[in-house]
Amino acid sequence: MKRTIFILLTMLVTVLFCPFTGPVHTAQKRNVVFITVDTLRADRLGCYGYKHNTSPHIDELVKKGVLFDDAMCNIPLTNPSFASLFTSRYPHEIGAIRNGIPMVDGVTTLASVFQENGYYTAAILSNWPLKAHLSNLQQGFDLYEDDFEQKRYLFVNDERDAKTVSDIALKWLDKKPSEPFFAWIHYSDPHAPYVRHKKFLFSSELTDSANYDSEVAYTDHHIGRLIDKMESMGLFERSLVIFTADHGESLGEHNYTGHGRKVYQPGMQVPLAIMGPGIPSGKNEDSTVQLLDLAPTALAYAGLAPPEKTSGADLLPAIQGKAEFPQERTLFYETFSGAAPQIEGAEKFLTSPLYVGLRHHNIKLMYKVRYSKWERYDIKKDPAEKNNLFDVGDPEFQKESDRLMEWYGEWEDDAVVGEIDAMTEEDRKKFEALGYIDNP
Repeated sequence: MKRTIFILLTMLVTVLFCPFTGPVHTAQKRNVVFITVDTLRADRLGCYGYKHNTSPHIDELVKKGVLFDDAMCNIPLTNPSFASLFTSRYPHEIGAIRNGIPMVDGVTTLASVFQENGYYTAAILSNWPLKAHLSNLQQGFDLYEDDFEQKRYLFVNDERDAKTVSDIALKWLDKKPSEPFFAWIHYSDPHAPYVRHKKFLFSSELTDSANYDSEVAYTDHHIGRLIDKMESMGLFERSLVIFTADHGESLGEHNYTGHGRKVYQPGMQVPLAIMGPGIPSGKNEDSTVQLLDLAPTALAYAGLAPPEKTSGADLLPAIQGKAEFPQERTLFYETFSGAAPQIEGAEKFLTSPLYVGLRHHNIKLMYKVRYSKWERYDIKKDPAEKNNLFDVGDPEFQKESDRLMEWYGEWEDDAVVGEIDAMTEEDRKKFEALGYIDNP
C-alpha cells in the first residue's frame, strides 16, 4: 500500500511541476504547398530527360520525392484545369469550361476544406484567367494575391513574371505565416508570347521552341529562389510539396502551336512530383495518373476526407508503398475553345466540346465532336501520336468508344456553365493577347 501511495504521489508531482509538451501521439499537421507552372511541358525538363539544362532547380526538387512519368491534365486550358484540379471534378460539372467563365458558386474546393480545418490559405498568382472574378477560385483562400497590373516585359498588361512571383512569395514567407498553411504559388512565364532571356539561352535560333526553353530556364531560376527559401526555413521537413502544371504546350507538333484546341500529348502531359515527410525520395512512377487525383491525395496526407463529389483517386497509399497504383482505371478528358465566344447568340455553342477522350493503359482515344472524327494511339509505342490506330471494326476500339460515348452522353446535354458575362472589355483584350479569344 505504501509503495502504491508513493508511486501515485510521484506521478502527481510530475504532472504539477514538469512542463506540458502536448499529446505525444497526435500527428503534427503539416503544410501543403502547390508550386505550379503554366503551360509547362514535361519533356522540356531535365528530370524527364531533356537534352538542355533548362531546369536544374526543379530537377533537384523532384529528387526529394516521387516523379510521375505519365501524368495528364483533364483539360488543357488554364482556369478550367485548375478549377478541376482543386475540386477533383470535371470542368463540365463545375461551370469553368473555358477561360473567362468562372466556376459556379457552392463548389467545395481544396482551399475551402483546408480553411475549414484550421489551415491558413494563400494563393500567389500570375496568369490573367485566374483572377478572382474570372475564375471564382478565391473561394477558401485567406489571401488570394491576383493584383497584377504591371507589364510583362514589353508586350501586354497580362501577368506577373517569375521574378515578381518569387519576390512576393519570399516576402510572404518572411512574415512567417501561421502553420499549418496551404499555399498555391503559380508561375506563368512559359506561356506565349515566348520571350528570350539573355542569361538563359541554349540556341541562337529565333524559334518558338528555343524561346520556350529560355522561358522554362528563367522560371526554373526563380523557382530555385523559392526552393532555397523553403529549405532555409525547414519547410520541406514539415510540408507536403506538389509540383505540377495546368497543361503542356504544342510547339509545332501536329501543325499546331499553343494549347487548348488540341489534345495531343504535348498539350496533355504534365510534369508531376510529390515530396514530403513520409514520401519516398528519388523514385519514378510510370503508372498513368491525372490532375484530378491531386486534391484527394493532398487531403488524405493531411488526414482529411475529400468532398463527396470527387472524380480522382487518393494516390497516397500507393505512393507510400501500402497499395498498388490503380491500373484498371479509365481516365477521361475534354476540351473547349479558349475563351467564351465573343459574338451575339454564341451561348448555345458554349457547352459543345471540341474534343472528348479517354486513356486506358497505353491506349489514348480522342473524338472530335463537331466532325465526328476518331483518333486512337498507343502512347507507349507511338508517343508522337503519328500512327492513328482507329479501325471501326476493331473490337477493342468498339469497347473503348462505347465507354467514351457513355461518359460523354451522361453530361452532353447537362454541362454546367458559369457566369458567361464575367469578362470585362479589359479582360477581352488580355485574352486576345494571350491567344484565347475564339469564335465558335
